[in-house]
Amino acid sequence: MRIQLAKSLKDLRRRKGNTQDDLAQHLSISVQAVSKWERGDGMPDISLLPHIASFYDTTVDYILGCDSVKKQEDLAKFKDQAQILINQGKRKERLDLCREMYKKYPNEDTVIHNLMYDLYAVEHKNSKDEIIRLAKKLLEKGDSKYHYGAIQLLAFIHNDMGEHEKALEYAKMVPQNKDLLRSILKGDELEKHCKNYLWCVCDEIMGYTGSLISGSPNYTNEEKHDIIKDVQEIYHIIFRDGDFGVFEERLAVMCGRMAEYSLMAGQKEQALCELEEMYQHCKKAKGFSRIDHTSPMVRGVHYEDRWSAKGSEMPLHEAYLSRLNCNEIYKTISVDPQFLSIKKKLEDLSK
Repeated sequence: MRIQLAKSLKDLRRRKGNTQDDLAQHLSISVQAVSKWERGDGMPDISLLPHIASFYDTTVDYILGCDSVKKQEDLAKFKDQAQILINQGKRKERLDLCREMYKKYPNEDTVIHNLMYDLYAVEHKNSKDEIIRLAKKLLEKGDSKYHYGAIQLLAFIHNDMGEHEKALEYAKMVPQNKDLLRSILKGDELEKHCKNYLWCVCDEIMGYTGSLISGSPNYTNEEKHDIIKDVQEIYHIIFRDGDFGVFEERLAVMCGRMAEYSLMAGQKEQALCELEEMYQHCKKAKGFSRIDHTSPMVRGVHYEDRWSAKGSEMPLHEAYLSRLNCNEIYKTISVDPQFLSIKKKLEDLSK
């Protein structure tokens, strides 16, 4: 028990960021006594334990390490009960359950997280200060898996309070794939943000699907072809005016990959059509310098080619010409007139 108490005191002190002297002053004892407890050379008088627990916002059982097994059982039961109540739509009862658990386990992330969300769902207008305190408590806990939830509610609460700049500050802390700004911004700012977000989706989606295809053995060549085709269609939906801009290169790469999967499936005519489309995108990509998009979902988004990070010094059309000449997969159509015409047109782009 002495060893566990020493460990608990050191962990609690580091978590709170205080000194041994802070606790000593709170208890009106010497700092040497606190140091002795943390070394495991002694234990505090039993009458001091509730005061230590209060200082660290925890329980005596936690400090003594008596509740470890019971705590895990309680938390497992709590998670089951909380899930049942939320499935039944009983948010008020769930909030009451969370409050009771928080009294017992005020430093457990799961309990704090659930209490925070139930407060927001049931009575956030009257519990703003408590929600903010709980959310900040989670953020102070280091690498908590509940950080996003804490940031989300801090953004929402401050927005509800009319503190727009503070809400923006928190909203900007989250990764873009968990964007909160669309819930905070308004008017022209919201429109601009959403358009830029959709543009960024196109900027990222090819990379994600490329990793999905290359990183998984569970897709057939036909499925890989169709996944790329689906992504291509997303580009055509978002840039419905054909104002692809810098994404001409991405589309060229997609068409080239689809052509290869088509050849693997013995679809020569389809592959030739896709290679022709690849050439058209290469041609437009070569001439691209800047654009103000016109399609409704991205209208007004400005982009310049000089902002792009190039993967190679070789222009895309030259890279594809080299691939058509060297890759064995094109052997079955190497003498086809349409294939030779595509190669010639790619050569002409280099002149």
